[in-house]
Amino acid sequence: MSSKRLLAAIAVSAATLVVPVAIATPASADQSRCVNYIGDQGYIVGPKVKAACSHSPLIPGSPNPNCYVGLVNLGVRNAHAMTACLRA
Repeated sequence: MSSKRLLAAIAVSAATLVVPVAIATPASADQSRCVNYIGDQGYIVGPKVKAACSHSPLIPGSPNPNCYVGLVNLGVRNAHAMTACLRA
């Protein structure tokens, strides 16, 4: 095996181990911020709110549509859903 192929194989192997760890975020901590905000606004927090809050933003500064729609469908006001989902 040539040295270039060996280095390429090592790089690919390292990337498969490092990339998932690098892009992983502590979802439960962020979900808690979303859930706590909803509770602080006077809404009842149950499994459906927690499920909606489990969707973190795909683009920084923009709420995840699944989070936002999930909360609005549960009766959360638009402004509250927007703020909560930005915290998710």
